[in-house]
Amino acid sequence: MGFYKEINFCGIYLAPFFLCLVAAWLAWLPLHWCCDRLDIGRWFWNRPVVEAALFIILLRLAALLL
Repeated sequence: MGFYKEINFCGIYLAPFFLCLVAAWLAWLPLHWCCDRLDIGRWFWNRPVVEAALFIILLRLAALLL
């Protein structure tokens, strides 16, 4: 595993974790939309907790892949 360097985006230095956050969010959006369309949230007692857990899982996957 190499040394992480900051990402220069228009003169603003961003941490590499920011890319993981963006990747997880972009993966979470279609899943969230599909869950709304299929009304999967009715099977869960606390939908925001399930959505947060899904986002954390996607964030971990993005961190492993990036």
